[in-house]
Amino acid sequence: MADIESFLKDLKMLEIHLPYSVKLIFELKSRFNLKQIHLKELLEIIRADNSEAEIMRAFIYEKIKEYLNACTDCPLHLSDSCTQKVPGEGCLNSPLMLIGEGPGFDEDKLGRPFVGRAGQLLTTILNKLDINRQKVYISNVVKCRPPMNRTPYARETKACSRNLELELTFIAPKVIIALGSVPLNYFKPGSSIMRERGKWIYTRDIWIMPTFHPAYILRQQGKALNKTKWDVWDDFNKALNKVRELCPEYSFN
Repeated sequence: MADIESFLKDLKMLEIHLPYSVKLIFELKSRFNLKQIHLKELLEIIRADNSEAEIMRAFIYEKIKEYLNACTDCPLHLSDSCTQKVPGEGCLNSPLMLIGEGPGFDEDKLGRPFVGRAGQLLTTILNKLDINRQKVYISNVVKCRPPMNRTPYARETKACSRNLELELTFIAPKVIIALGSVPLNYFKPGSSIMRERGKWIYTRDIWIMPTFHPAYILRQQGKALNKTKWDVWDDFNKALNKVRELCPEYSFN
């Protein structure tokens, strides 16, 4: 692996700035003595059910958190509402990824995504579908809590995109459930969650199912609440069925 190490040193000397995902790929190959392979082959090694792959996934996750903690690309990390950055969590070899908007009060306090009331509802939905929350990967478009839990601005989602893209590169989900308008617009700009909810979007070799954010469900009452719950339930089932179609061997238990 001396050639890889020499190449990285040359890049540093020349001040060539590669995307962090590319640097991490080189680091993985060097650290774990991997031969010259393409990203697709590397991801297959990472997804394997063995101890070395598990160590590699843990290494990648630590690197994802390190990269996030060093991020200063937008002012959100300086806001009084943000006490810490909130990385995604879960299973890095899961074919299913859930993406929300951004951390709220409880998420900021605990440093974990979806742990407040909306997160508890999300966990309940997953449990009813017989999905262990630890067997999916859950994240947000922005990783710092916006003031007053407001919707993230476009410039903030753009600035934080490097963090989400890093997650997408190494998790490489087959199916994404986009929880709310912010993740929907990340993949399909200019879209309305009211119009797109429940309709498949296929982009970047990923099947994306837009649905309402759990916090939206909690704001509904009466007949609207009942309809919204059934809409979301239907969307989650569509996503789960798609995962079973694409990855029948994967177990959520």
